[in-house]
Amino acid sequence: MKRLNSIKSSILLLLALVFSQLGMAQDAVVTPNIDRPIYEDLGISSTTLFTVMLLFTIILILILIAVMNSTKNVFGFNNSKKAAKVGLVLFGLGATSSSFAQETAAGASAAFISFPDSAFWAFMILDIILIMLILYFVGLMKGALSQYAPVRAPKTVFSRWNKALTNAVEIEDEASILLDHDYDGIQELDNDLPPWWKYGFYITIVWAVIYFSVYHVFKAAPLQGDEYLTELAEGEKEVAAFKASNPNSVTEETAKLLTDAGDLAKGKKIYETNCVACHMANGGGGIGPNLTDKNWIYNGDIKGVFHTISEGANNGMAAWKDLLSGDKIEAVASYVLSLPEAEGGKEPQGENIFE
Repeated sequence: MKRLNSIKSSILLLLALVFSQLGMAQDAVVTPNIDRPIYEDLGISSTTLFTVMLLFTIILILILIAVMNSTKNVFGFNNSKKAAKVGLVLFGLGATSSSFAQETAAGASAAFISFPDSAFWAFMILDIILIMLILYFVGLMKGALSQYAPVRAPKTVFSRWNKALTNAVEIEDEASILLDHDYDGIQELDNDLPPWWKYGFYITIVWAVIYFSVYHVFKAAPLQGDEYLTELAEGEKEVAAFKASNPNSVTEETAKLLTDAGDLAKGKKIYETNCVACHMANGGGGIGPNLTDKNWIYNGDIKGVFHTISEGANNGMAAWKDLLSGDKIEAVASYVLSLPEAEGGKEPQGENIFE
């Protein structure tokens, strides 16, 4: 610790002497430099460059003093000579300022402070030394804190939650759960299962008991198959309601073969009102072709029959799209396709679509 205190005194004295020499270096430069000055290369005046360099150096000195005092407090040094050491630095700054003041008074005609390249590089070397010293003392202080005064990070809300969920043991406390066996230098810790895993497993057991009781023992809720059938029936009701409120929403592309008794009864009523005159009541055919055999002049599936009823045909079949809505055409087409083969019907026409 005495050696560190001595180093600090030497550094402060060195800083004071360097600042004094910077001021005297200004007076020693009499002949102008043939090369282009640095401040002209930077595009600023010599006064501005000097001011920036001086302020930056002063800031580094203040930081160094603060770091040195902090290091001294960590190691418990005596602080009785602090005023004398700071006085050395102030003496150096005073000598530098006095030198620059004398130079400015001697050259009253000049509107700026002379700042030769030699002084610039002296400042640069000094700043580098100051930065290295700051890093050195910061390293000393960090090492002392980690070695003599280890401080654990304060526990945050996240760390407390993590501890509660994982039950993890701190690294420095792992000796308490170290097992006594050793396999080729490999040791084993007796870590518990994380609480979140154990409680999650317990929850699945409780849920299994509740599920089995509700769905299989007391049958208080439907199984997946029953839910599917219920939703399917509800969907059919919604489709029927939509069609009823939007009769023209059914087109040739969306038409489907209806098999529900209610839909077929609706189609039978439409057939008996509009179709028996040409196709007879049993669909065996009169003026029109037989609708119950396996032969069809046009396509005999639901979309083909829908198209024929809607658009008509060249054989005298009228177009019913302006008289019947899409849902009614779908219903009557489905009824026609449900008719059994009529006895004594007309001779087959068209092609057999089932061969």
